[in-house]
Order: sequence, then structure tokens, then C-alpha cells
Amino acid sequence: MDSDMDYERPNVETIKCVVVGDNAVGKTRLICARACNATLTQYQLLATHVPTVWAIDQYRVCQELLERSRDVVDDVSVSLRLWDTFGDHHKDRRFAYGR
Repeated sequence: MDSDMDYERPNVETIKCVVVGDNAVGKTRLICARACNATLTQYQLLATHVPTVWAIDQYRVCQELLERSRDVVDDVSVSLRLWDTFGDHHKDRRFAYGR
């Protein structure tokens, strides 16, 4: 799951966080708020649900998101990758969990 940009940084540990939950519970809004450093208003939180999956490759196409995903924890450089999943249990989510 490392992006090409992280291959240039061998001392960065990539942490994959898969967000799982039922339909319409706010998984995508939670991920977008964290990834974009945004505070959501009550209106945004209560807005009509639109089924969506936050694009996993956002870290590859947006340098700002990639930089925001990086931090230092206990003197270790990490890159947090948030993965969105379908809330519908009938859809295949296995791709998100890796091998």
C-alpha cells in the first residue's frame, strides 16, 4: 500500500487503518475529516447519506494529503493510510484487508 513517494523514504513506517462499519454511519466523513484536517458542522454530519467510498489512491494523487498523513510516534516516522470500505455487507471488502 506504500505510495511511490514513500518508497523514497525508507525510514517511514506505513500504518494501514481500515475503517469498517454499517451503512450510513459516517465512515467516509470521519476519514475525510481526519485526512483533510477538517471540522465538520452539525449540518454536514446530519446531511442525507450518499453512499460513497473515499478513494484509496488519494494519497498518491494529492501531495498535501500525503504530507498530512505523516507524523512521528515514539521517535518513529509513520505514515497513516486510512482505508474506507463499503458498509453494505453484501459487497466484497476483502481488497481492503490485504493478504
